Amino acid sequence: MPFMKQKKIYILLTRTKTMVSRTIHLATGDSFTHVSVAFDGELESLCSFGRLKPFFPLPAGLVRESLDGGYFRRHQDVDCMLCAIAVSDAAYKAARDKAAAMLRHREDYLYSIRGLALCRLGIEESRPGHYFCSQFVSELLESTGEVMLPKPASLMRPQDVAELPGLRCLYRGEISGLQHGTGSFRGGSGLVGSAGLLYQ
Repeated sequence: MPFMKQKKIYILLTRTKTMVSRTIHLATGDSFTHVSVAFDGELESLCSFGRLKPFFPLPAGLVRESLDGGYFRRHQDVDCMLCAIAVSDAAYKAARDKAAAMLRHREDYLYSIRGLALCRLGIEESRPGHYFCSQFVSELLESTGEVMLPKPASLMRPQDVAELPGLRCLYRGEISGLQHGTGSFRGGSGLVGSAGLLYQ
């Protein structure tokens, strides 16, 4: 089946200018330090593990994200890459339902600062209810039964997610180049597609 007709899970990779992001980038040299997941081309279902308040790194947890709100609203020059991976209808539903169930009980989940540090050291640790962004996204992708991870989810960095086989780049540029709610762009560079439109 052609890519554009298949169900897709959308992956948004970013590298912000926060202290945490700068520290991770300096330590790893990775192009991206944060990853989010969505189940619609408009990115209205975008979610991840990150800061609960736009101006403070803590507290952090499972959050809904918006290109037009929170941190991204004030920092439209953030470098990003939007990707998608095609999956079967059943796999799509499994991942979407898992994310929805977690969001309904988001107060039960905590940001895993310890897990993030251990990931950097290459030490695997999985604690119930504790996640960092790339661990969360990787576990969701793995739950489809169709995405094979190269390492345990707790060792996956955003850059590792970006390099997963089958992931297709739809856009590369600044956040300002992604227009929330239309699937088009505001003039950023690096779009992969035709007529300036993202794949839907």
